[in-house]
Amino acid sequence: MPLHALPVPAPADRCLTAALRSPSARSPHEPHGDRAALVPVRPLPLYLLDPGSPSSGVPQLAGWRFLLARGGVPVSAAETTLTPDGWAFSHFFDGPFVASTELALTRAEQSAQPWQPRLLSVPRLYMHTLWLHADTAAGAADGRPGEADLLVPLAPAPDRFHGLSRRTPPWAGRSTPGCGRRRRRRCAAPAASTCRPG
Repeated sequence: MPLHALPVPAPADRCLTAALRSPSARSPHEPHGDRAALVPVRPLPLYLLDPGSPSSGVPQLAGWRFLLARGGVPVSAAETTLTPDGWAFSHFFDGPFVASTELALTRAEQSAQPWQPRLLSVPRLYMHTLWLHADTAAGAADGRPGEADLLVPLAPAPDRFHGLSRRTPPWAGRSTPGCGRRRRRRCAAPAASTCRPG
């Protein structure tokens, strides 16, 4: 079933487009080849979950991640970050995250269940997951999880999470303090650079 993807904020999209075309937008992991030829695909909102914050148990929207395709094949990724001044380009990166994200999304599309795809990161666990949100009508600002949501760990996942996929998370406040009990799935966050909202 087609995924119910959220619309990308126009300023976040413009920030990424500008970064792809600007030689001054530097990142520790530059895309290989002509980055102006890369096409952003599979945009996903990125949420952070910090068990020690006042909003513990409710993931907060932190940015948008895009896979970058060449010839229709995802080869790299980029991130834009929500800052107090608006959206900003953060960084480019590559590695196993790219292929594992594409694979997880492809498998989710084959499910009979409708999903809204998101990314969830818990920095304390050094792990990203594809967050399949069951409430397909929810807006990007609503980070509240649901009991029917599923989390799919994305590579590179810590050894203790290998084999974990499509598990129903025991969400919210009762499951997040310490983030070490039961089965959790998450990862790390970014830095920021330049771009103003439109």
